[in-house]
Amino acid sequence: MKVKDLINRFFQGRHNNIIFYARGDKMHARRYAIPGKKRKWETEGRTPKQQAVTTRFKAVQVFYMTFAKQVSPEIWRAVAKAEKRFASNVFFSRNFHCFGDEGKIVDFENFSFTDGTLALPRELKVSREANRFTISWQEERTWKTTASTDKLQVGVIYDNDPRIPRLACQVKGVRGESQGEFSLNEEIGQNAHLYIFFSSDDGLRFSPSQHVHVE
Repeated sequence: MKVKDLINRFFQGRHNNIIFYARGDKMHARRYAIPGKKRKWETEGRTPKQQAVTTRFKAVQVFYMTFAKQVSPEIWRAVAKAEKRFASNVFFSRNFHCFGDEGKIVDFENFSFTDGTLALPRELKVSREANRFTISWQEERTWKTTASTDKLQVGVIYDNDPRIPRLACQVKGVRGESQGEFSLNEEIGQNAHLYIFFSSDDGLRFSPSQHVHVE
């Protein structure tokens, strides 16, 4: 076994059936897989609990890939860059607990549609007239994490199609105006989980999202 850092007792290599390795500034260990030897789950099958975890894991992966395609690949990249991690891993750590054993979102309220360094304005309120929605807010703060030109954005997960995240239609409004508008795609549905957030004018910074369900 090779000593990687004697002072911090970091080792790298195999000792008996344990492999030691360093990831960042932390030490990790895992069992050595003997070539040709089948693992226990391969011979006895996965337990229901293991199958449920696998289903959830795959569902979150697919949802993230769909999010990057349908909404934006930049939102979670920006978060990941600040944390020096991979975007998919950050999304997974934020939202894995919001998915159920069947691979569907079960906790929409705590689901993080977005995250980031921009601040959300206060007192966000949503009103509806037919298929046109109005959002109002209060923003008297003057912070480095806000700008009057920050653009209103609305993420949508339709009740009729919960596996595909989208953006709302015809979104209008910037932070300095204290109100904005948007509509839903009536061909998909009129009931949906909304995730209100803001993006910087250059599209490189984003805010966390606030959840609202409309019926």
